[in-house]
Amino acid sequence: MTLREAATICLVRDADLGPEVLMVQRSDRARFMPAAWVFPGGAVDESDAGPEALAAVRSSDDDLFPWLAAAMRELVEETGIWLTVNGAQVTDKRPNGPEVFSSTSAPFDGDALRYFANWITPAPLPIRFDTRFFVVDVPRRIEALVDGKGLVDAAWIDPADATGRAQSGDWVVAFPTHNTLEALSGHESVANLIAALTKDAEVTAVQPRLVVGDDWVRILLPSDEGFDEAAEAEHDPELLTRALAIAAVGGDVPAELHHV
Repeated sequence: MTLREAATICLVRDADLGPEVLMVQRSDRARFMPAAWVFPGGAVDESDAGPEALAAVRSSDDDLFPWLAAAMRELVEETGIWLTVNGAQVTDKRPNGPEVFSSTSAPFDGDALRYFANWITPAPLPIRFDTRFFVVDVPRRIEALVDGKGLVDAAWIDPADATGRAQSGDWVVAFPTHNTLEALSGHESVANLIAALTKDAEVTAVQPRLVVGDDWVRILLPSDEGFDEAAEAEHDPELLTRALAIAAVGGDVPAELHHV
């Protein structure tokens, strides 16, 4: 399956009981992961490396530039939050595509975003992304303005609480999002959280693998037992068919398979 480059951004802020992260809920009519709770973000467009972006985004990292630009463009389109060198601001102004870059009154602050993870969708799934994850600290006054169409809700939440809602089935949460929430949990402050996320100088891409049992489907990480053995099984042309059959009868499957 073709991989599409994407970027997502974890906005975090200090709150009375510890760090909170911004999550948004996709419409139940969305083609990919309907009704899921996600971090703002989306696919990298050609415009994210175009002249408008180059003029509007201040960044010292040329290699990551398109992903940084995409993360900030998608954030504006989805939530009305603008991350500029003058600080984070929220407006109901919602341009799209390259118009985001030409509409800003101050340069976007690409250097405020910290790159900490790279997730690649398992090979058998029909919609696949190669996604860079970023984190940024924002003030408590920042609130998302979702449009009620592509996104229908937003919440600032303790990452551990979000993980609990996913585990209970109250929230639909994709595998990389769930793992990211676990990494965001348990920190005393946003400063400690960001330091922990970005302690490694180099980010290693993670591509989980899909395994299918009689009535269950699992996604495995490289550290999980059976990960190496799952490599050969992923070449089985019937693997996805069997996984979807289990999903169709209400079997135990990851959120990514709920609406394939």
